[in-house]
Amino acid sequence: MSATFNLQIVTPEREIYNAPVESLRLPGMEGSFGVLRGHAPIVAALEPGIVHMVDGEIRRQTIVIGGGFFQIADNKAILLADSAEYSHEIDPQAALADEQQARSELEEKLGPEFQAQRQAAAQSLKLAQIRQRASSLAPK
Repeated sequence: MSATFNLQIVTPEREIYNAPVESLRLPGMEGSFGVLRGHAPIVAALEPGIVHMVDGEIRRQTIVIGGGFFQIADNKAILLADSAEYSHEIDPQAALADEQQARSELEEKLGPEFQAQRQAAAQSLKLAQIRQRASSLAPK
């Protein structure tokens, strides 16, 4: 049997994954980091990005998250994500349209009085770009 640990990925809407994995690569706020069985206990903030994982059956999977938090202790990991979707579920045309919409919203909010809205629009743009990139990673 391979060296696995349990991973649960939860969003406010649903549990997207709950099974053993061999490895993870996560988009941490300070940069990408990897997790294997026996990892030291941590809690980490995550930015929008792609979670790369090798599941217990040695299949590579990619999941796009909209940011969140990750915790691992005693070979049990949980990822609480603002949003999450498998890359193969992403429609490339919809992802492109989302990116264009986010760019448009960002350009509309250039004045200093729009700082909060500009940050939210920038976050939407980043997630849209990640979704578009991830849609090309999905097996065809």
